[in-house]
Amino acid sequence: MLILVTGAAGRIGSHLTRLLVDAGHQVRAFAPPGDPRVERIRAPAVEIVPARLEDDAALTAAVAGVDAIYHLGGALTSRGNSDQEFFDLNVRTTFTLLMAARAAGPRVQRFVYASSDAVYLPGMRAGPCYLPIDESHPRLAGTVYGGSKVAAEDLCLSFWRGFGVPVTILRFGATADADELTTPDSVFARWLYLRAAIAQLESNPSRDADVLASIEVLRGLDDADDHLVIFADREGRPEVRQWGDARDVAQGCARVLEVPRAVGETFNLGGVAPFGADALARHLADHTGMSCVTARLPVARAAWYLSSAKARGILGYAPRHTVFDMVDDAQKSASLAGSR
Repeated sequence: MLILVTGAAGRIGSHLTRLLVDAGHQVRAFAPPGDPRVERIRAPAVEIVPARLEDDAALTAAVAGVDAIYHLGGALTSRGNSDQEFFDLNVRTTFTLLMAARAAGPRVQRFVYASSDAVYLPGMRAGPCYLPIDESHPRLAGTVYGGSKVAAEDLCLSFWRGFGVPVTILRFGATADADELTTPDSVFARWLYLRAAIAQLESNPSRDADVLASIEVLRGLDDADDHLVIFADREGRPEVRQWGDARDVAQGCARVLEVPRAVGETFNLGGVAPFGADALARHLADHTGMSCVTARLPVARAAWYLSSAKARGILGYAPRHTVFDMVDDAQKSASLAGSR
């Protein structure tokens, strides 16, 4: 099959591209011009299309002759995109690709849309209706980002019901590459390293009373050295999170091609299991030698984790890398690189 992957050089897209090539497919990889990450996916079976998602003509042209589409590209909160970009890059680009897929007719056997667990999130300080969050949980998006994902999902389902475009929606939980957990300047560092957390909060444009109070708590823990930070509530109870490994999530994406029942369905793709912020900090401390500090915040994030039971049962999704495995893998990779 010839498969179009948008966001092909990204965190999940690069792993998916390699998996598809290993399975014998040809990949048309849509990636921003000049993106150095395309070197990770460059191969004889990969056609690089250097173009921006905003380029409707390039997107439409990229659909020509393909047998399947994975639409992973878009605007993310971790990149600091604006609300306007959430609409333009998440909603409008999805519409453009759906229109092209509709025009292509039955040749397109799968249209896989990368959504997010943000569709369930009422707001940054609100918790879920229940845990674990499954696909029946109400979509309560309380951010423009989450709303853009809801809108794109509904477009996908409309094109499936009305025009027979064979869509599958995948809702990703927070997903990382292993080395991001040991890199203090990664997008995940804000949850792991004290000074990265301070910098992140200080860049928050709202700077409301709760944010200012949290900054004060974190600054009070800062001294001559950086530390691993454990976010907790006022009573010291650590936050509970769930992060997936990009390798596992990419495997889940690839499974959609093999399962006819996936068409018209929505699946959560989350990590292996939830974890406490304290457990991960201690594991990182064992590897890095850094000390841990606990930040008792005035407003702590509610526990948040997904159920991937539906994806396990129908797709055969089988995540196997825990966050602790990810840290171990990152340290092994760093040690091997250092010994060369």
